[in-house]
Formats: sequence, structure tokens, C-alpha cells
Amino acid sequence: QQQQQQQQVRQQQQQQAPMQQLPPQHVTQVQHRQHLGPGFAGGWQSDNYVADRSTMIRKIVNLLKARKPNAPQDWLNKLPQMAKRLEETLFRTAPDFESYNNPDTLKQRLQQLAMKMKNPSGSRMRSQQNSQMQQRAQQVQQQQQQQQHRVVHL
Repeated sequence: QQQQQQQQVRQQQQQQAPMQQLPPQHVTQVQHRQHLGPGFAGGWQSDNYVADRSTMIRKIVNLLKARKPNAPQDWLNKLPQMAKRLEETLFRTAPDFESYNNPDTLKQRLQQLAMKMKNPSGSRMRSQQNSQMQQRAQQVQQQQQQQQHRVVHL
């Protein structure tokens, strides 16, 4: 057990050593990215933007409400969570804070995101086409089996 504990301590020290060579602001970003996990573009994301992210969520809510002024109550109830998910994707994929926070491109970025969600690289369409082809192949196979069965019984 002692050996395992010593090995864990050594591993932790090795992981922290490269961070000790970085300036303090970079250490925070590196640690945050490790905590957040992969999938962040640009490497600028950190906890320093919590207030800006809340503001962005409110902007998204307002934009969506403006697009659907007579929305049903159930949609309005889901809106904050939808806006949060959209904001998370914008935050995750932005190359830098300026791009993420640009109000002039927000509507366009949301539209692009919506298009990707509806049709991620055409995968939904391909999936439907593949499913239809598989169903057709099964139908043809069943017809062939039925014809062979008839020939055998004649």
C-alpha cells in the first residue's frame, strides 16, 4: 500500500511540474481545461468568464423569445435550459473570447449551430437513407426466399 501511495504522489508531482513552469494565469487555464475535459477550441476558456457566460445566456433567451413571441408556456419553460446548452456549445467552440462574445455575430452563430444540430454533417439524412436501404434489402431478400419456397413446393 505504501508503494502505491508513493507512486501516486510521484505521479501527481510529475503532473504538476510542467504547470509550475508556466505563468500563473496559464496554470489556471491548464488546470481548468483538465477539469473541463477535451473539446474546447482555442484554449482560452476558464472560470474567469462566468459573468460573461450568464450574460450570453440571457442574450440567447431574449433572441429566441423575440423569434417566437407567441410561444407556448411549455416552450418558454424549456427556454433557459435550451439557451444554456446553446451557450455551452458556443463557448466550447469559439476560438477566442472576442469571437464568443461578439453580439454582431451571435444570431448568425446560433443559426449555424441550429443547422448543425438539425443536420450534423448530413448524418441524419444518411442514417435515414441507410435505414431505408436496409429495409428494402430485407424486403427483396424475403421476396426471394418466398419465390424459392414456392419453386421447391411445385
